[in-house]
Amino acid sequence: MTTFRRIGMALACLSATAAGLAVSTPAQAVPAASASSFVLAIVPEYGGPVSTATLRCEPAGGTHPHPIAACAQLESANGDFYAVEGTRGACTLEYRPVTAISVGDWRGTLITYRETFSNRCTMERATSGIFNF
Repeated sequence: MTTFRRIGMALACLSATAAGLAVSTPAQAVPAASASSFVLAIVPEYGGPVSTATLRCEPAGGTHPHPIAACAQLESANGDFYAVEGTRGACTLEYRPVTAISVGDWRGTLITYRETFSNRCTMERATSGIFNF
């Protein structure tokens, strides 16, 4: 299956899941102005399983293994994945590209993110562990 098709399928699944999260969340649970939730995916460019997780902030939760840390990174970037300050550290020069994708809501604003990295380590460093699942 081509990379574009795999990414397209992942985006379609993420959009459907994000829409389901929005519909299934009770309006009284968290005020709309502060509720934030995302569906995250990691798509290997050369095959392999697509990894997914949900991330809810304010309060932190979801299936993400480190929701508090991931939400803290998004808070510092005001929900902008592209503005997340990466972490320092060494990565191998191995070329095994992965695409990080997110669809969700940050305090009432639709947020989409898609970026391809040379390998999983560079992705995790650049996103400060938000895609560490």
